[in-house]
Amino acid sequence: MKVLYAGDAAALLGPIFIASPFNVEVKGFSTKIWGQPLIDALQGGGIEVLHMTNAQAISDFPRTVEGLEAYDALILSDCECEILSLYPFWTGVAAPTTNRLKAIREYTRQGGGLLMVGGWSSFSGRFGHGGYYHTPVEEALPVGCLPGIDDRVETPEGSRVNIKKPGHPVLKGIPWGECPGFEGFNQILPKKGADVLATIGEGEDEHPLVVAWQFGQGRAMAFASDCSPHWAAHFQPWQHYKTFWQQAVRWLAGQG
Repeated sequence: MKVLYAGDAAALLGPIFIASPFNVEVKGFSTKIWGQPLIDALQGGGIEVLHMTNAQAISDFPRTVEGLEAYDALILSDCECEILSLYPFWTGVAAPTTNRLKAIREYTRQGGGLLMVGGWSSFSGRFGHGGYYHTPVEEALPVGCLPGIDDRVETPEGSRVNIKKPGHPVLKGIPWGECPGFEGFNQILPKKGADVLATIGEGEDEHPLVVAWQFGQGRAMAFASDCSPHWAAHFQPWQHYKTFWQQAVRWLAGQG
């Protein structure tokens, strides 16, 4: 099984030394892959993962259904919509004649798996900059996004998971009562016909966490919190973290 995973990375610049107004030096540059534990979890289950940072994805993410069909499932996490809708025009690369957002939708409709994981640049995201509302990708997802609105809910005290369908292949066999709390999540709106597998929070503050559905011949899932810090700082080292993501991806690929 092959998975294409875009996002959850950042370039780190520095430290920067300012010795004088005439002497400014950058002493370091590196790339941090925030999603490395997710990559490790999937690869530990025999799933091949090609990861792209956002800087790579804007150039190299496949632009056609045919290109996407090399993968059994796609994961988008903290990869804002503009990374996929635009192209690196500042490099002199010729403008594409295809629409990657439509390609993702049709890839899913024709049998592919699509997973969006929450974060500051997922769904609507921070200040609405995730930007997936009113897009072809949103059509394929089992949830709607809050249009143009900051959809983040920060819960530094930790929000607990409530399992609604424990027998679903994505959730089964995991002791969710022991799951650590999440430090935040995106507000998402389940669509008619979608399955809400789990929620987060309590009472008036209870929101969808895991939502899945069949889209044409394919499957799509939304996970409203994160797979990496800061929202998943306690979830990421949990011993059942890898089992959850392996089961989710296998279900998306039609193997569960």
